[in-house]
Amino acid sequence: MFQFPGGLADHLREQIAGRECATTDFFVTRQDFPGEAGRVECAVAWPLWSDGSYSWYCNTIPTPDGGTHEAGLRAALVKGIRAFGDLVGQKKAKDISPEDIMTGSELMLSVFIRDPQFQSQTKDRLTSPEAATLVERAVRDHFDHFLSDNMERGKALLSYVIERMDERLARKAEREVKRKTATSARKLRLPGKLTDCSSNGPEGTEIFIVEGDSAGGSAKQARDRKTQAILPIRGKILNVASATSAKIHANQEIADLIQALGCGTRKDCVADNLRYERVVIMTDADVDGAHIATLLMTFFFQEMPEIVRAGHVYLAQPPLYRLTAGTKSLYAMDDAHRAHLEATEFKGKKVEIGRFKGLGEMNPMQLRETTMDPKSRAMLRITLPQEYEERAVVKDLVDRLMGTNPAHRFAFIQENAARMDEDAIDA
Repeated sequence: MFQFPGGLADHLREQIAGRECATTDFFVTRQDFPGEAGRVECAVAWPLWSDGSYSWYCNTIPTPDGGTHEAGLRAALVKGIRAFGDLVGQKKAKDISPEDIMTGSELMLSVFIRDPQFQSQTKDRLTSPEAATLVERAVRDHFDHFLSDNMERGKALLSYVIERMDERLARKAEREVKRKTATSARKLRLPGKLTDCSSNGPEGTEIFIVEGDSAGGSAKQARDRKTQAILPIRGKILNVASATSAKIHANQEIADLIQALGCGTRKDCVADNLRYERVVIMTDADVDGAHIATLLMTFFFQEMPEIVRAGHVYLAQPPLYRLTAGTKSLYAMDDAHRAHLEATEFKGKKVEIGRFKGLGEMNPMQLRETTMDPKSRAMLRITLPQEYEERAVVKDLVDRLMGTNPAHRFAFIQENAARMDEDAIDA
C-alpha cells in the first residue's frame, strides 16, 4: 500500500521525480465545500516537455474518464489564468482555452461528495451536476492567490500557457487552410439536408446528428449558427454490423453522413480531414433513441474508428423530465436523477413533472439550455477501450449483439438474464 502523509502534493512530487516544471512550486489546495457538502483536494504541476497525465477520484474511487469534477477544475484554472493575464496586461490571455493550461500537466483531483452519481456501474465517470460548481468555486479562489501572491511565479505559468496557446492556434490555422480547400472542392456535394455552420475551420465546430425533421427543426432554431451544424437522419439507420459493404454504400442516410463528415471510411478514414471538431449523436432520451444511438455508434466503430480514437465523437444527454415547483425548474436526465432532485432540491415541495416524449417536443430555448449550449449541457465522449484496440472481446460482443445471427443475441440474453435479475433485487 502507498501512503503519502502530505496527500496528493506528496504523491505528485514523487510522480514528477525532479523534472523541470514551468513553476518551481506546485499548485496545491484543499478546501471544504459549504454546508458540509464535502471537500476537494487537488495538486497540479506543469512539467516542461511532457505529455502529462490526469488522475481523478470521487470518494477515493478512481474515475479515469473524469466527469463533472474535472469540468469544475478546468473552469477554475482557465478562468483564473485569463483573469491573471488581464491583471498584468497580457491581452492574448483572453484566448486561452482549457486545452492550453491542461494539456501536458500532471494533475490529481480528489473530491468527496454525498450520494455521487456515475455514468455506469464501473463508475468511470462522475456525472453529479453539483460537483462542477462546487469544485470550480472552491479551487478558483486558491488558484487566484497562487498566481497573484507571487507575481514572478504567476507570470512564468502565464508565459508557459501562452506559448502552448500560440502552438495550438498555429495548428488551427494550418487545419483551416486544409479545410477551406477541401470544403471548396466538395461544397456542391454536401448533402442537401445538412444545415452547415458558417465557420471556415473545424476548431470549435460541432455537427449534431438528430433523428427526424421535428427534432431537426428544433435543433436548427436552438443552434449557434457559427459553430453548430445539424444533420437530420430518417429513423433507424442501417445496422452496418450485419450489412454487406455494397449495401452500406448504397444506403442514402449513410452516404449523407459520410459526405457531411468528409473524413473517409475504414482504411481511408483520416481524422485530420474531419470537417468538425465534434460529432454529436443527439437522439431522444428513450428506448428508441438509445437504439438509434447504438446503431450510429456501431457505424462509427466500424466505418470511422479513427475519429472515435481521436476523441471526436460524443453522445448528447438530453433530459427526460422537467421538474417545476413555483418559479424553480430543473431537468432530470433519467428516473434516478429525477428521484435525486425530488429528494434534495424539491424536498417537501409539490412538484409538477413533465416528461419529454422527444427532442421535437422541446422548444428551442429548452433544447439549447439543456443539450446544445456548451455552457450548460453535459455530453459523453465515446471512446475505444483497450479491449477494442486488441479487437478480441469488444469485437466479439458487437458481432454477437449487432450481427446477422439472432441466435447469438438470444444466447447473450440467456447468459445475462439471471445476473440482471440479481442486480435488480440488490438494487
